[in-house]
Amino acid sequence: MKPNRSTIAMWLVLLAVAFFVIYPLFMLAFGSFKGGPPGTPSPFSLQGYVRAYTSVDTYVTLWTTFWLSSVRLLISLILALFLAWVIARTDTPFRKGLEVMIWLQIFLPLLPRVVAWALLAAPDNGLLNKAIIAISPWHKSIFDIYSHGGIIWVSIFPWSTILFMLITPAFRGVDASLEESSRMSGASNQMTFFRITLPLLAPAILGAAMLGFVGLMESFEPELFLGYGKGIYVYTTRVWWLLGITPGDFPQAMALSTVFLAIVFGLIFLQWRLLGGRQYVTITGRGFATRPIHLGKWKYLTLSIVLLYFIIGTVMPLLTLAMGSLMKLWGIFVPDPFTTNHWVRTLSDPRFIPSLRNTLLLGIGTATIGMIFYSIVSYIITKTKFIGRNALDLISWLPWGVPGLVLALGLLWAFVGGIPLFSVLRGTLWLLMLAFLIRSTPLGVRVMNGAMVQLGNELEESSRMLGASWTRTFRKIIAPLLSPAFVSAWIIVFLLSVRDLVTVVFLYTPQSRVLSTMMYEHWFAGEYERANVIGLIMAAILMTLALVARLIGAKREIPA
Repeated sequence: MKPNRSTIAMWLVLLAVAFFVIYPLFMLAFGSFKGGPPGTPSPFSLQGYVRAYTSVDTYVTLWTTFWLSSVRLLISLILALFLAWVIARTDTPFRKGLEVMIWLQIFLPLLPRVVAWALLAAPDNGLLNKAIIAISPWHKSIFDIYSHGGIIWVSIFPWSTILFMLITPAFRGVDASLEESSRMSGASNQMTFFRITLPLLAPAILGAAMLGFVGLMESFEPELFLGYGKGIYVYTTRVWWLLGITPGDFPQAMALSTVFLAIVFGLIFLQWRLLGGRQYVTITGRGFATRPIHLGKWKYLTLSIVLLYFIIGTVMPLLTLAMGSLMKLWGIFVPDPFTTNHWVRTLSDPRFIPSLRNTLLLGIGTATIGMIFYSIVSYIITKTKFIGRNALDLISWLPWGVPGLVLALGLLWAFVGGIPLFSVLRGTLWLLMLAFLIRSTPLGVRVMNGAMVQLGNELEESSRMLGASWTRTFRKIIAPLLSPAFVSAWIIVFLLSVRDLVTVVFLYTPQSRVLSTMMYEHWFAGEYERANVIGLIMAAILMTLALVARLIGAKREIPA
């Protein structure tokens, strides 16, 4: 029997995802068995694996990476669940405004955020410690940002917001009648939450937690700037050091990346075991309603907690960052310490306008093209009986199996030094966009999976029975119901594409320079004040576009 057009299309999607994901990873594996950098004549060798996995430092580093990631994920997930519950399921005052405040927290670029907290909580001359020394009777500093606690503190704010953005659409998709039925049967609010609401949210929570865990294990900037100088080494900083020494130890760095692939395979297997064979449909052709929980006087406590979260996570570092961009010398209060010269020099820099244009093109192009493609991939995985859907699901996880800097090298080897056809991408913005499209595949597909499994099949079947094509059904029925998750993921993909430095640092050229690389150049040239100017401009762009996208998405959300 000849395959129909839809089957052919799904096979083409599977082959495209497989090629663009597996080929760079194959090049990484290939490089781990070579005795030198790619493109240089060198024999096959196992020395990279021998050096990597016979070193005690490797296992100490991996243990530090694991426990730091676990602690940060647990705290971030608890915060995200609380925030999502407050915004989506309670009658807390000013919920719409509070949600915008939470969203804004994520749009501070990570490197300037780290520097802002360093200025606030450095052990000797941090502003908070100076204030405490001045007013306390023992005249000792309390905070030390250059520590395990400092790394955890800086990381939990952006990651709790990312998890909040991924989980909140699922909270809004839970039919209130299910919870009301539980309470009418005598269950308390707490029992209803843990026995009804939380299990229905399992796909979204588990998917977000897995992405968060892998993302935290490959975290780079906080560990490098707050821990490396204090002897706190994690997996990514070890790989960074191996690639940065002269000569770079490429085989050992590539061999170390295999541990990430093993972790991802384990997470996928865990997800299948926990979620396989269960039903999580909450949006069907029957009546659907969501009603907030009345908190009484407690609603003012939840309001205060969310406001405090916003002040500590956004206002304090943002004000510190703004102050730093106006200081003559970063972190040093000389007489008459402020100036606007850094802003004038940065905005008049001939590199600024091309970098700004490239940044916007990269972010909007990656997020739009990516989310359309990720939605199609998610539909095939969750809503069809396509024979290759499990393979497609597995392949879509793989880009999170290696850190960004190593994946960037794999892409460089694969699409510039490998197949001649792709050599035209060298030094172009298209190569950066391709890198982020591959990099964001697990995120986009997982978010859409969590929303897809909540849609009942009868919605699509009813449309098809009335004569609508699959394209029209997807556009008119499925897409509107998925719009909250789509908008959330679009913003996150845009954010990661604009502010991610590690993925682009080996791929960009002066012609494809973006704001994140311009900030990187200023920072390592010792021009900290100008780097902070770029950081503030990036934050302003991200916050503005996030608000616009949020307003568009809010019009299509299921009413709370």
